[in-house]
Amino acid sequence: MLSNTTLKMKFVFTFLCTVSVLLATAQVEELRPLPSDPRLYHTYPARPWAHDQHKSGLIVQHGTFLIETDTLPIPFIDDFSYNTLKPFHFDQYIYDTIFRAYGPCDSIMGVNVDTIRLSTIQSYTYSYDVTLQRVDSTPTDPIVFHYYPQLGTDCFNHLADSITLYPLWYHYTFDSAGNAYHPVLDSIARDTLITYAAMLLRGRMPSYTKWLDNYATHNYNYPYLPPSIGVATLDGLNEMGRPYNVRSLSVYGSADTLTSKPIDLSTLQDFDSVYLSFFYEPRGFGDWPNLYDSLKLQFYNSYTSSWDQVWGVPGYQSAPAFPDTFRQVMIRIPSTIVPTQDYMYKGFQFRFLNNASTTGMNDHWHIDYVRLDKTRSVTDTSITDIAFQYQFPSILKNYTEMPAWQYVDSTDRIDSLELYVTNLDPDQAINNPPATSYSIVATELYPTVQPVYSSTSSFNATLENTIALFPSTTYSLAPGQDSTVIRSLATINVPNALRLNDTISATQTLNNVLAYDDGTAEMAYGLRNLYLKKFGYEFNLHQPDTIVGYQVLFTNTESDVHDLVFVFNLWDSISVNNPFADDTPRYTSSNQVPLYVDSVSGFATYRISPLPVSTHFYFGWSQTDTRNLQIGYDRNSTKGFKHMFVYSNGVWLPTGVQTQGSPMIRLLMRRSSQIATGLDEARLSTIKAYPNPTTGLVKFDLPDEGDTYHLAVYSSGGQLCVDQPLRPDHTADLLALPAGIYMLRLTDMQSGITYQNKISRAGQ
Repeated sequence: MLSNTTLKMKFVFTFLCTVSVLLATAQVEELRPLPSDPRLYHTYPARPWAHDQHKSGLIVQHGTFLIETDTLPIPFIDDFSYNTLKPFHFDQYIYDTIFRAYGPCDSIMGVNVDTIRLSTIQSYTYSYDVTLQRVDSTPTDPIVFHYYPQLGTDCFNHLADSITLYPLWYHYTFDSAGNAYHPVLDSIARDTLITYAAMLLRGRMPSYTKWLDNYATHNYNYPYLPPSIGVATLDGLNEMGRPYNVRSLSVYGSADTLTSKPIDLSTLQDFDSVYLSFFYEPRGFGDWPNLYDSLKLQFYNSYTSSWDQVWGVPGYQSAPAFPDTFRQVMIRIPSTIVPTQDYMYKGFQFRFLNNASTTGMNDHWHIDYVRLDKTRSVTDTSITDIAFQYQFPSILKNYTEMPAWQYVDSTDRIDSLELYVTNLDPDQAINNPPATSYSIVATELYPTVQPVYSSTSSFNATLENTIALFPSTTYSLAPGQDSTVIRSLATINVPNALRLNDTISATQTLNNVLAYDDGTAEMAYGLRNLYLKKFGYEFNLHQPDTIVGYQVLFTNTESDVHDLVFVFNLWDSISVNNPFADDTPRYTSSNQVPLYVDSVSGFATYRISPLPVSTHFYFGWSQTDTRNLQIGYDRNSTKGFKHMFVYSNGVWLPTGVQTQGSPMIRLLMRRSSQIATGLDEARLSTIKAYPNPTTGLVKFDLPDEGDTYHLAVYSSGGQLCVDQPLRPDHTADLLALPAGIYMLRLTDMQSGITYQNKISRAGQ
């Protein structure tokens, strides 16, 4: 039996340990901006309507591309409710290649050029034949250049002249005995300096686009209360989701550009009162712009053939209070002011640019609801539009995804959720809020097609509105044994300036994934400094289950940690605030290093032998390396926040980070009864197939590269509909299938690994 003094000393010791660990834990966790965006590092599939292309005389140069595009009329309106940027998979729009183009057209179009000196007459290479003891000459191969002498925006549409030139070579003069004694540059007096574009790719911009580049990122998850759903975000990453500069940890400079398609202002004058307006927001759910960061707006001046800056805003000297808000900017476009500027012409363009730290996804600026039109004024800030602001959220209560067999009843559905709607006409919203009807329809798509929920109602549209939904009591859902797919659709039924922002939808899948996150990362989470660190993610189930794999989204850090060694762990239990507890894991992986996956999802997938678990356990990692192992952190879903635990200084404590979110670690489950049937779950995993729903062409995001894959497609009734090798570009054409839900089963013919998922074939 311990004495009172001993008990007091033990209490003091425990208290001091706990206090010191609390301080250490607050320091060991770290949230940082993402240093990369794995969602962008791949070629996106074509949009279903992308085959409608424009060809016109107007061509704009962009890098090595000559892009033929339509000239847009006014009004120009884009609220980014869908992606109108240049397609990532732009090579499908290339129809011609121009080699070695030069002439005045090069300079007027601003193409990337090289300079070379060539001969105007035949040149030769010379060698000395030792056997015959004589000098031999060989004619050099000619080089054909295509000369474009015209000027103007259609100069590359004119037929080019062909000019043949020859490389310059050294030769030797010889004495009467045939001895070479003096090197001379061949045709030195008959050479010419050629400035040319080595290769230009001619492509036709699809008609659905409104922008000529994709350096900015179209997204729904970074803005805070945007004017309408979807924004274009400018940061420090390029169009491939990689930093513009990887050589230094703090490089500021020009980063993203968002350039409009050409617009026809040729019939307008100053009295037409043409204004460009837009909304912008710094940070949102991302990173706040620093003092030396900035957002700028420029107009292309046809008189000077240069870009004029007409507006700009700097970043912050210190972190602003959250939340930030969107602000609207009104810019009048002046008529011709000779001899300094000319904006009223056919082909006018404007662009947004930002200065940022070019080493990662830093210094966010979000652009929304861009409008260019005539007969406006500086007070024309109202928009006749009522719009959704966010995507349809998950209908689940504790997870964003969960296995169908773990789903029990309405207690697994969220009690209430809110759909955010804004009225962009302040006068109307304040003085006379209009009655606005809406409808919500939820349908089970698999295993059977049947209604789950339907409702119509209305609200008076003030500035900010919420539509309340109660899935736990209103949805009628009885999931299938293996998988269930539910699609929820919400529509505002009111005439608006734009209709695309009046509908939002989401597909809720109950398959084999247990996840807290929504699949997109806004920040990076990790542990740093201390020698021994552990992260534990708490999971609760209705019944014991089996883990057959897990997925982790690793984010590239500022420093190189590709060799950081760690292990994954599973603990049956941990003792929080108890420095004397034994937390020996039941499962420990082999030594691992970060696995960075450049794909749609960015998740690294690990398959393991079936691992039984109880209804309560913790999964995470341990590391002794003091460097920061960072994983994705989803700020839009906070379902995992209260389940985060960190071990440092010998004790487990709840997370100390202040920004709520969910680390992106997912578990792959399989029912014990399925394991007993002999199915090799270690060789079974889900596969990303998109777009979903599809109108025909499906692209597969394969985590394991293999030479050959075989695709089998089954109907909801179990009939085999497609049985064929997968194309080399990892696509399949399901155009011949009728509308419905299908099971996809994809087999790697080298490793034998089988992937599966379900896809919805939409009607035409």
